[in-house]
Amino acid sequence: MQNNIPGERLNELIDKSKKGDVHAFEIIVRTYQRYAFAVAFRILCCEEDAKDIVQESFVRIWKHLESYDTNVKFTTWMYKIIVNLCYDKLKSERRKKKLFDNMTDEIQEIKSLSSVNLEKEFTNKETADLIKNFSKELSAKQKTVFVLRDMEDLSIQEVVEITGMSESSVKTNLFFARQNIRKKIIELEK
Repeated sequence: MQNNIPGERLNELIDKSKKGDVHAFEIIVRTYQRYAFAVAFRILCCEEDAKDIVQESFVRIWKHLESYDTNVKFTTWMYKIIVNLCYDKLKSERRKKKLFDNMTDEIQEIKSLSSVNLEKEFTNKETADLIKNFSKELSAKQKTVFVLRDMEDLSIQEVVEITGMSESSVKTNLFFARQNIRKKIIELEK
């Protein structure tokens, strides 16, 4: 990540925030909210939901700042909070979908994907958009691991710390996520 707050300065801001300095916490929020939004949006694929998650994440960070261990990288701690809130949101949405059995959005999405003109060359943005669409179909764990590792470029160890999964579980979910996305791309090319 670029534009991070250097370690000593970040620890200073965290110490001030723990003492109730709202201005110090505001600096932390302004610095990291863009990254928080990127992770939430990539997992949820909904701008409004991602904004809500980011807001809730920073509220939780503020409330639990006393328990923050400075031996843990701040962004790892922040991502863990974001990912957990995203999991909760996805679980809630799944329950609602089962209750109402509303598949119209997914049907429209499938129709729009099938109408993609495969003759033209994909630009990087178009390819990224396709991958983002395909990642919506992954399980919550696969999607989270894929987003953190391949889209946010975090290390396997950081993904382990954020998700609480074992290293082998992270690698397995990442393998299947990549395999599923690769299959979708190959199907489109046929």
